[in-house]
Amino acid sequence: MDGLTISFRGLDADKGHVEAFAGIESAAGIARALTLIGHYAATGSVRHRFPFDETVQFYLEGTEQGSFNWKLTAAIAGPLALGLATNGIYDLGKLAIGRAIGEEPAGISQQVETINKDKSGDIDALVEAIEPALKKAHYGIGETMNEIVIEETQTRRVLVKFDSASKRYLKDSVEADDDVQDVAISALNVNDRTGRAYFLDLNRTIPFRVSKDADPKTMTILSAGINRYANKLPAPIRITFSRVEAVDGRLKRIIVLKAEDVSDAE
Repeated sequence: MDGLTISFRGLDADKGHVEAFAGIESAAGIARALTLIGHYAATGSVRHRFPFDETVQFYLEGTEQGSFNWKLTAAIAGPLALGLATNGIYDLGKLAIGRAIGEEPAGISQQVETINKDKSGDIDALVEAIEPALKKAHYGIGETMNEIVIEETQTRRVLVKFDSASKRYLKDSVEADDDVQDVAISALNVNDRTGRAYFLDLNRTIPFRVSKDADPKTMTILSAGINRYANKLPAPIRITFSRVEAVDGRLKRIIVLKAEDVSDAE
């Protein structure tokens, strides 16, 4: 079974040590994020606090010889709700953590791609759940290390890299001006009024929540949009929304205020 390596790089880390509190905080943040991801893989449900399911557990196994790299493995004690093996859990982590720091990870398994497509609302909830832990994981970046890299030990395949850019992205979000744009609705959970919309200019999907004060026809129009998407009948939905941006200006999520069907517009 291939384990993971947590590598601290730059500044004090290149001298073979890091400031103790920062190092422990970073490790604790990574461990908590992985625990939340493991719980979701085991149960199929997102949980924010203890107790967590123990079917998937992560163990620190010391450091690599001659370095400050920490070795970590995942242990699976039984069948998982998502049907993933160890490498699938790593890919799930790559997806959730990557999205939390503003990236759309490439190179994940087809099984995890399918989970991402079929359970997009769960993935968005998981991303939200791990954000506080990831902020903690970034504690010492820029102070005692420049970056933290999590990679598979044998293949050295990088799952995720934390650096000053990801730290800025995770900082408190800011409310920006309202906007109007034509999008494709790629996912929708009617019960909790959340989903994802594809923005052509960004070439990626953005999570959204429908405001409680949204126009009454909004949910009906969004539902029609997801039906078209499922049936591969592309047609735009025009949404009016509030932007929630990272402090560096990147769009993190939106709050939908109104939706209009413009499929017949010239």
